[in-house]
Order: sequence, then structure tokens, then C-alpha cells
Amino acid sequence: MSEARDLPVCIIGDSFVAGYGDETGRGWTAHLIEAGADAGLRLQASVAGVGGDTSEMILARWDEVDRRRAAFPTTAVIAEFGVNDAIEHEGAVRVDEAGTVAALRGMIDRAPEGRFLVVGPPPVVWDEVNERIAARAEAMAQVCDEAGVPFVPTFDVLLAGGAWMREVTAGDGAHPGPGGYEQFAQVVSGPVLEWLRSLPDVEPGY
Repeated sequence: MSEARDLPVCIIGDSFVAGYGDETGRGWTAHLIEAGADAGLRLQASVAGVGGDTSEMILARWDEVDRRRAAFPTTAVIAEFGVNDAIEHEGAVRVDEAGTVAALRGMIDRAPEGRFLVVGPPPVVWDEVNERIAARAEAMAQVCDEAGVPFVPTFDVLLAGGAWMREVTAGDGAHPGPGGYEQFAQVVSGPVLEWLRSLPDVEPGY
């Protein structure tokens, strides 16, 4: 049996990264870490999720990523965002699609080349908001494809049914409980861990 591999990872994003709604305090990131351990990857994860953050707010605090990478230069970066952009506040959408795209491009510019992955936004209970989230996810996927950045979609699979939508509907309309986050992790863990496993131990130029 091969020896487990240590991988530093920074996961930055919104309340879903923080695991809001999960009374166990685990969220999908803890499930990802456990799935990594089962696959022989010890993820030394730093979770930087802030409730209510839009894409623009996440980009504005990108120094959190830079600080972690200054300590561990081979840190891989995973970002998840988009739902808050599509939410209305005081009669206006918080961030329009052009703003989301611009913020994502800003993250790509500042992220380590070859060590940045984006997880797409999940659905909520409100149909009008979901229409905007779906459009944002599509735009984000296109930007990532053009930049050669992996993008892992979540919207369609979670909207189709399961614990995520059941618990979101029973909760505040946006955040699930433990079962929903477990489903989210099941959706993203495969492609995320495959990507992490493909990364070299050192970055080009080191």
C-alpha cells in the first residue's frame, strides 16, 4: 500500500464553504477531507468561508490565500461562490453577471497557475434566484474553460433531488443540514480529489 500524501489546500468562499446550517459544524469541506484520507491524500486544509460573501468580496480578501501560499507555496486553491451574487438586496441583484465574471477573472489572475479549481454554486428554493444562479454557473464554467481552470458544477445535480433540496426547503431556503452537505461532497469529491491527485509536489519553477 502506497504511503499517504500530504497536500496543503486553501478552500475560500461563502457560507456553504463555512458549512452554515450544519449543526455538526462539518459542512462539505470536512467530507472532502475525509474522502481524501480514504483515497490516500492527507489534505492539510485551511477553510476560509465567510457567510454572505459575494464573488467581489472574496476577491477583495484574496490576501488570505496569498498568506497561506507564502507559508506553503504548493498550496492548491479551491473557490466556491455565486449564490450571494444572484440574491436581491434592496431591490437590486447584489452582483450582476458581468461583475461575477470580472471577479472570477481576478481570482484566476491572482491564483497559482495550475493549482486553482472552482466549485460552482448550488441551488436554493427560490425559482427566480435559481434562474440567475444557473446562468452564473454557466458563465463561470465558460470563463474557467477559456482559462484552463477546472470547474466542478453542482447546480443541476443538486436541484434534481436528494438531501440538499429537502433540507434547504425545510431550513432557511438556502442552507441545508448535514445530509445536504454530504450530498454536495459526494458531487464534488470525485473530480476535486482526482485533480488534487494530479498536482505535482512542487510548482513549476521551484
